[in-house]
Parts: sequence; structure tokens; C-alpha cells
Amino acid sequence: MVSMDYPVSQEELVALRRELHMYPELRWDLDRTSALVRRELDSAGIPYEADRYGRNSVVVTIHPEITAFTLALRADMDALPIEENNQDKPYRSRHPGVMHACGHDAHTAMMIGTAKALWAIRDQLRCRVKLIFQPCEEGRPSGARTLCENGIMKDIDCIVMCHVNCVDPTHVISTNAGCTNCSSVAFKITLGGKSVHAATPHLGIDALAAGVKIYNDIQMVLSREVDPFDACVMGVCSMHAGTTVSTNADSCVMEGTIRCRKDETMSWARKRLENLVRSVAEESRTTWELTWSGDPLPAAHNDPHLYAAFVPSAQAVVGTQRVIELPTSPGAEDFAYYEKEKPGLLFGLGMRNEAKGACHPAHTRDWDIDEDALSTGVRVFVQFVLDHMDGIEGIPCPGKGDCP
Repeated sequence: MVSMDYPVSQEELVALRRELHMYPELRWDLDRTSALVRRELDSAGIPYEADRYGRNSVVVTIHPEITAFTLALRADMDALPIEENNQDKPYRSRHPGVMHACGHDAHTAMMIGTAKALWAIRDQLRCRVKLIFQPCEEGRPSGARTLCENGIMKDIDCIVMCHVNCVDPTHVISTNAGCTNCSSVAFKITLGGKSVHAATPHLGIDALAAGVKIYNDIQMVLSREVDPFDACVMGVCSMHAGTTVSTNADSCVMEGTIRCRKDETMSWARKRLENLVRSVAEESRTTWELTWSGDPLPAAHNDPHLYAAFVPSAQAVVGTQRVIELPTSPGAEDFAYYEKEKPGLLFGLGMRNEAKGACHPAHTRDWDIDEDALSTGVRVFVQFVLDHMDGIEGIPCPGKGDCP
């Protein structure tokens, strides 16, 4: 029987999360955050690799000598460019305009706790475990993509992550056996016209009118050309045109996003938008340019074998009634890049508690969490590792065929 003693208390997890929350950092610029992670690992005598797979990344490997089966756990560390509102919280962000508004501070704190817990029982583990502290989930170039390009997944057989939320009550675990997050890409449309006095519109080319037509035609495309059983969001979120009340707009800039459940739908949506912009521009006589934020971030999909293995472990920690189905989110998650290489699983951890003010949507300035669930996250990670040290049925293992 493996000991389940935890070297990190709930109080320590809260303190870690609050320190991370007070000093949020963006994208790859995580010098202080990475230093905190390394500080905590050093204090426990846990070896790690820093910056090997990407700037400010930290990777712990427990039992590097074991090659039969390798299970990875991932936490993202970066914050968002949002001004925090939580004036009454002593751990409110000290960095103006930057905030942990998506729970990555909780992810990092829980992964530190998990690393210490697994290290404390390392003599009882029969598999290799990698714990990945990843930069830049919220920005581009994607942290997960960069780490994968630098070889992080070469000796990993499967990978699991947790994302906290304030939708489900505290301690509730959610997951599924299919799509968890949609693919995503941002776009920018630039239209050029000819400015003339508003009293003589026939002498000019109205870029704003062309932009409005594109906006309206997008709605028609979504309502009439997308399978109702599929998912495709094509939203114009910003539109700027014109400078006065007496001349038409000689330029119009529109920016937005596309989110699709299926990668093939994303390919179709990008081509359809380009054709739409081209045809409207030609009809309205404007110039046009359509640019993208980069390659679309792919959709994320839980592996069904990992799902079947994970659910009993989660139920052992929180009970059967607290493990529920995770609906597909239109939000993107760069964890998908790991899943492109090896089987992966994302699970949600509820931290909603209205009495504590933990009830606001992610990516908003009032976001906060019920920290009581931090220890639950650690326990679920540890339980999953303990339950599957010898492999997972249906997941290939090097030199062994299918596990176990």
C-alpha cells in the first residue's frame, strides 16, 4: 500500500497560489514565476531542468532511469493583460494591468504540491513521471507548441492537465472522452477606400459600408452554411473606420476570431472568410487584406483510454457524484499540441463558491477562486499516478506494446 502523506499542506498551497497571484507575468516573461517554482523544488531537493525546452520552462523528471512507462503532468504559468478589480483581496495583483484571471496561478501551485508529494514517495513509484511547468499558454508562439518542437514529448507516453473553473462547485471534477476545446485563430481584415464629402458619396469608395456588409454576411454564413451539429464561431470583435462626421471612411479595420470544434471545419471557415472578403471588396471597389495570427491552434481531444482510466481515480478522491461530464468549450487550449503527439487528457476542477466571491467568468477582472480545492487538485494528480504506475490499457508503451 502506497503512503498518501502529503508534504505540502493546504495552507502552504494557498500561500503559494497567493504569491503567484500577486506577481503575475505574461507569456514567456516569467522570470519571477519560474524562480518561485525553482525555489520550491530546490527546497524539497527535487531535481529539474530549467529552460531546456523553452525560456522559463521548468521540467521535473522523477525516475529518469525507468523507460517502461512515462506519465506527464502539465501546469501553465502565465497570466493575462487584465487590470484586476478585487480591491478587497490582500493578494490582489501588484503588477498594474496584469492579472491571473484564468487560474494558472492555481495550476502552478497545485503542480508544485504534486511534485513534492510524488517526490516524497518516489521509492514506491514504478513509472517515470514528468511534471511540466509551461510558459505562454495565453500568447503566441504557444508554449506547448514550442516545448513540443523542442522534444518534450519524445519520451512521454501520455499527459494529463487540470484547468480550474468557477462554473462547477468546489471540488467537482469534470472531464469527457472527446473534444474539450475548440480550435482557434484570430484574423484582421483591412479595407481601403476613397474618402470624399458625405454629400457626394458617388465620388468616393466607402470602406465602412464594405465592412458592414462583410459583418452581416458572416452571420449569414454561420446560420446557413454550418452544420447545426457542428460548432463554428466567426466573430468580429473590433471594427474601426472613419474619423469625421462629414466624410466617408477611406479605411476600415476589422479584427476577430474563429473557433471550431473540428479542425476540418476550421480549414473550411478560413477559406470561406477569405472568399467572402474578396467578393465584397471586389463588389464595393475597396482594396482588401486578410491576415491571420498564425496557424490555427488545433482542437483539443481527450483520449478515451485515458478517460476510462482517469474517472475511477477521480472518483476515489472526490466521490462518484462529484465527477461529471465536461462540455466542449469554445475556448482554446494549447494543450492540444501535446495531444497531437501522444494521448492526453484535460480535466476541470470546480472552484465556484458564491459566498467567497468565486463566481465570475475566467478572463475577467473580478475572477477569483475557492482555494479550498487546491489540495483536491493535488490529490487527484497523485491518485492518478498511483493507480496507473504500470501503464494504462490501450496506451502504447515503448518495448512493451500496449499497457499494462
